[in-house]
Amino acid sequence: MLKIKLNTKNIYFVMYHYVREKKKKNSVLNFLEISEFKRQISFFKKNANILNNEDLNEILITKKTQKKPVVILTFDDGYYDHYKYVFPILKKNKISGFFYPPINVIENSKILDVNKIHFILAKENHSKILKLIFSYLKNDFEISQKDLIKLKNLKIKNRYDDRETGLIKILLQNYLPFNQRTKILSKIFKKLFGNNESYLSNKTYLSKKNILEMSDNSMSFGSHGYNHHWWETLSISDQEYELKKSINFYKKNNLYKKPFSVAYPYGSYNQNSIKLLKKYKVSFALTTKPGSVNLRNIKNNFIFPRYDTNDFK
Repeated sequence: MLKIKLNTKNIYFVMYHYVREKKKKNSVLNFLEISEFKRQISFFKKNANILNNEDLNEILITKKTQKKPVVILTFDDGYYDHYKYVFPILKKNKISGFFYPPINVIENSKILDVNKIHFILAKENHSKILKLIFSYLKNDFEISQKDLIKLKNLKIKNRYDDRETGLIKILLQNYLPFNQRTKILSKIFKKLFGNNESYLSNKTYLSKKNILEMSDNSMSFGSHGYNHHWWETLSISDQEYELKKSINFYKKNNLYKKPFSVAYPYGSYNQNSIKLLKKYKVSFALTTKPGSVNLRNIKNNFIFPRYDTNDFK
C-alpha cells in the first residue's frame, strides 16, 4: 500500500488538499477519494501515533521524538471538503487534524487563483485556454512572438498532469509576472463564470461557522497566509501583512492556540519569512519538500518537510 516506510522516532507531516467522493470521469482535479482516506487513517492508527496540538507541542519543546512513528495530519486551503468529509472521520476516530485556510476566502468570499485555475480547467477545453492565455499576452501585454514561442515550449515537471494542463498551471500559478497572470486569470474566469465568484467561493471553502465547530472538537488551525501568495516573491512588509492578518483573524475569533503554526502557500518562503515567524512567536512552519522530521532536523522548526498524501497511496 505505502510508498513510504514509517520508521520509529520519525515524525511524518502528511499534506492533504481535496478529499472527495469517487472521482468522476474526465475530472481535472487530483484528489484523494474518501475510501482511500479512510484506509490511510486506519493504517496510521495501527502503525503510528497521530498527535494533536498539545502532544506535538511537547515534542517541539523537549526535542525528543517518540519510540513509535508519529503522524501529523495537515489540510491546506480551507476546502469545504474538510468539514463535510474529513472532520466527521477524524471525529469518529477521536483524532485531530491541523487545518490551514487562507483567510481572505473566509472573510470576503474570494476564490484563490489556484482554484480559479481548477475551475477553468474543468469548464473549458485546455487547448482553448492556452489560446486565450497567449492571445491576452500578445494583445494586452504586447509580448513578442519570439517570447510567446519560448513560453509555449517551457519544460513541464509535473507528476500528475498532461503537458497542456501542466503548462496552464505553471503559467498562471507562478511563471508569468504577477500582474500578467492575475489579470489574465481574472479575464478567463469572468469569461467562463461571469460574476459568480462569491457564490462559488461559499460552496468551495470553509465558513467561519465550520471552523468554530471544528475547533470546538479538537481540530487545530494555523496560517496559510491571507491571500495565498508565493511568500518568496513578496517584500518582508507584504509577508508580514499575510501573516499578521491571518493571526489577527484567529485571535479575534478565539481560535489562536499554541503551538501556532504556518503552512507556507505553495511551500514558498525565504529568510524574511523565518524572521517574521520568530517575531510573531510561531512554533513551526511546513514546507512542501518531501521528508520526515527526526533528531537530525527537529531543530529546523521553520522548514519542516511534509509528505503528500499520494506518497502513502
